Amino acid sequence: MSTHPFPVHVFPSLIRNAIYEVERQTQAPLSLISASALGAISLVCQNRIDVCRLNGLCSPVSLFLLTLAESGERKSTVDKIFMKPLYQQEKIWFEKHSQDLQLWMNDKAAFIIKTKALESKLKSDTRRNKDCSITNEQLRFLFETKPKEPVRYRLMFNDATPAAIKDYLCGEWKSVGIMSDEAGTIFNGHTLNELPFINKMWDGSNFSVDRKNSPERLIHDARMTLSMMIQPTVFHKYIERKGEMAKGIGFFARCLICQPDSRQGFRQITSPVISSEHLPVFHSRLLEIVNDSIIRNGKGERMILRLSPQAEQLWISFYNRTESEMSEIGYLSNMKDYASKMAENMARIAALLHYFEGRNEDISIKAVEAAIQISAWYVDEYKRLFSKASGFTLVNNESDELYSWIKNYCASTFPPHISKTKILQYGPYRFRNKIKMDELLNILLINQRIVVTHFGKTLYIQSVQ
Repeated sequence: MSTHPFPVHVFPSLIRNAIYEVERQTQAPLSLISASALGAISLVCQNRIDVCRLNGLCSPVSLFLLTLAESGERKSTVDKIFMKPLYQQEKIWFEKHSQDLQLWMNDKAAFIIKTKALESKLKSDTRRNKDCSITNEQLRFLFETKPKEPVRYRLMFNDATPAAIKDYLCGEWKSVGIMSDEAGTIFNGHTLNELPFINKMWDGSNFSVDRKNSPERLIHDARMTLSMMIQPTVFHKYIERKGEMAKGIGFFARCLICQPDSRQGFRQITSPVISSEHLPVFHSRLLEIVNDSIIRNGKGERMILRLSPQAEQLWISFYNRTESEMSEIGYLSNMKDYASKMAENMARIAALLHYFEGRNEDISIKAVEAAIQISAWYVDEYKRLFSKASGFTLVNNESDELYSWIKNYCASTFPPHISKTKILQYGPYRFRNKIKMDELLNILLINQRIVVTHFGKTLYIQSVQ
């Protein structure tokens, strides 16, 4: 289980207050609630903004979020609360599209009748050597006024085939989310069967769609958010089937993955009166951004947010620190694939927090500082869940995580030991504290998982296999 709290306090007040309000209503884990909020924000913002990092390198702001939580953790309740206005908007769009589609079909039928009549007249005039200019002009005008099929606006797919998603993104509305509070059907179904395509959508790359009996089409400048909650046992079965492939092609490296602490057994009702003043503000901002996207649809008016000079320096520092941690003895040495996406995911989070708060100017240093803490939390979760020492076996607690890191390091050195000073310098971020480190090393020593020796004033630690 997760061993350190999600940094909710770094969110802008508009988001933070809504998260705390949902937590009071549901008593669900804060990290689960936070992931759900980020998913909703990514979904609505991805078609309005892009983020520009160093040297004009622009990318989408879409996030891939994956939350592992047991049945009974109130995944569905949290999802329904945050996504309520978007589900309502989907229903409105569906009903309007059904009406518009019926009108279009009537207009199309009339168009076909008129076209056939003019084509018949043109053939007749041609056979009789009559002047066809008027008929040609009428036919040309008719084609110019051909009824246009109404756009089917939608925000979300659940259990859809990759072909259905591709067909939709080839249309005029190029922003979708694969959203599910019970993603077992997605992981066991067809949606994730083409992970290279999903990866391309995270990148914002073009994707060519070829069909046997139809012309080639191009998905261009589309956006996709993934926000999925899944039971750990279902996820583990997916890992057994396709985990190595998903990791190998970089799908997991793009994801913000976590497994929150369970709150079951601790959810006591202390007050029957719970505030509901902040969620409406959050919902209102979601709809404001969605409606703005509809107004600007098809005009290529996605806003590009750039880092302010101070924020850019902080992003560079984060990038450089991440790169250093990918060295042989660094914290990220056994997860370089994930580390390679960290700086970009951090920039995306910063842009989302900044824009959702209502800011259109350059991204502030405050937003980047918040994004760094959120990103670091997800990094620690990824490290904990996908420890290289145990393949894709979940690591249970802090002492296990520290032991795995020491074991990995010792396996790559001769003699196979490491000084306590180096662990404090290069070990997992949140353990780089002498008091915390002493506590964990003592646990490992009591459980006979490490051997401690002294050379002069230096203390060396070796893992016990």
